Amino acid sequence: MAQHHKTEARIQSIDERVARLRAAKSRLLARANRTERQRDTRRKILIGGAVLAAVDHEGMPPISSKSELLRWLDSQLTREHDRAVFDLALALRRTGDYQSGL
Repeated sequence: MAQHHKTEARIQSIDERVARLRAAKSRLLARANRTERQRDTRRKILIGGAVLAAVDHEGMPPISSKSELLRWLDSQLTREHDRAVFDLALALRRTGDYQSGL
């Protein structure tokens, strides 16, 4: 009878651990989804800002694909954290050298 009680206690312990792990997984997924939504919102804001600036200054080139949009944004975005949202390479400095972490 003691063995049966130990087995049931172990099963209960494992069930509790599974419940904690599922809750932790759910929290991680929610955090990842929230982060991706924030990143998507940031991309939309940057695209809108670049379009408005282009309309005010030089005009908008015709853009008919995502690759054309990214190519155009590559020439418009200069701040590293803005470029990172689109996974663009580091911006060139005025001297023409790539920025380093120094």
